[in-house]
Amino acid sequence: MYVGRIVIIGGTGGRAWVGYRVSSRSFPNRKAKVRGDSVLVSPVDPLDLEKNPYIAYNCIRIAGKAAVVANGTHADMIGEKIADGTRPLEAIALSLIAFGYERDELDTPRIAGAVMGGRGWLGIARKDEIWAKEYDLSGDGAFMVATYEKTEFEEISLGGGSAGEIAKAAFEMDYEKPVCSAAAFDAGSDAGGDGCSSFKLAAYNPATK
Repeated sequence: MYVGRIVIIGGTGGRAWVGYRVSSRSFPNRKAKVRGDSVLVSPVDPLDLEKNPYIAYNCIRIAGKAAVVANGTHADMIGEKIADGTRPLEAIALSLIAFGYERDELDTPRIAGAVMGGRGWLGIARKDEIWAKEYDLSGDGAFMVATYEKTEFEEISLGGGSAGEIAKAAFEMDYEKPVCSAAAFDAGSDAGGDGCSSFKLAAYNPATK
């Protein structure tokens, strides 16, 4: 089954995390790269952006104590709203309303998620519906939404103890055309006490090695 891009939120032993996977038929030559407090998805050949402007964006962005994950530039807007004090559920809903679905030939939905503390949120903007929901992630568990086929929020079995493990597990999900993946994992006190974000980021690019 081909599901396109995948957004995942989850918790492992009380540590929240987000995961993202690019699955693509039209633009498989892409990579994910950690850049400071975000992960950028971009084409290996910059000329591909002339064919489709939607294929380069921050898929993960850290906003204070929250991690945001999305399939487009709305990740930045969600992160900025959360950093300004907006509740994550409202930040996701407002940003999806502002951007709407992608105006491409497939009317691709915009999808998004966020985690903060023991809570998580998922959202989707389809051509005919915008929906956002909050989840309890204080234990173990994960939820996903994708751009095609799996457009309803769904509980799944996926986890790991680090950003690298989550990114690899997301890439290895049993759906067609995987390209690259990424994750952010709340390392808590393991991240140090220097006032920086407790989230650790990872990108997984087996196809471009």
